[in-house]
Amino acid sequence: MRRIPLFAVCVAALAALCLAPAASAKPMEATCVTGSSKVVGGKITGDLFATNVDPSQARFATCGQAKRVMKKVAEIGLEQPRGNVGGFHCVPTVFFTEPDFVLYKCVFKGADTATFVRLTFAVQYKS
Repeated sequence: MRRIPLFAVCVAALAALCLAPAASAKPMEATCVTGSSKVVGGKITGDLFATNVDPSQARFATCGQAKRVMKKVAEIGLEQPRGNVGGFHCVPTVFFTEPDFVLYKCVFKGADTATFVRLTFAVQYKS
């Protein structure tokens, strides 16, 4: 093979790697709201923070997924750390009991990527 075509192929491959869509390093923040009949006020508001979101795992950094996680956590009344609630690992901090007031921190970390998503929300359960 001649050197000029080989050189052209190498330059094209390098350009493709440099211009390929990379993970979003810019942090993304959003406020997500969902409803639940198990909490006072019937509404849960959460803060979503995501960084280095890989396109293959972008669905975990959406309000849609955050709403599913918040609803599931409220439905089961989570008071112990639990993994895999919609792909997130959730850790509760119980501030009061009867009625329960709990702060949740749920985290999703990409296994083979730098994706990091954090969801924090607080709920006061009905008695």
